[in-house]
Amino acid sequence: MPGEIRAAGPLLKELAQEVPARLGDKPTLAIWGMRDMVFRPKSCIPRIRSSFTDLDIVELRQAKHFIQEDAPDRIVEAITERFS
Repeated sequence: MPGEIRAAGPLLKELAQEVPARLGDKPTLAIWGMRDMVFRPKSCIPRIRSSFTDLDIVELRQAKHFIQEDAPDRIVEAITERFS
C-alpha cells in the first residue's frame, strides 16, 4: 500500500488544490483521533484548517485511526450538533 500512496502523488497534489477551491466554503466537520499514527494530527489538522473556512474540528483525545470503533457515540453527537 505505501507504493500505491506514493504513486498517487499527482492525484493528491491536484486534490490539495481542487478540494479547497471547490468545497472550502461549505460547512465541514472533521473528527480526528488524536492518537492516530497514520494521519497524525499535528501535520493533518493544520492543513484541514487552512482548506476550509466553515469548519468544526472535534478532537477525540483517546481515539486512534479507527475512530468509529473508539468513539461512536461522540461521532454521532458531533454530526448531530454540526448539521442539525
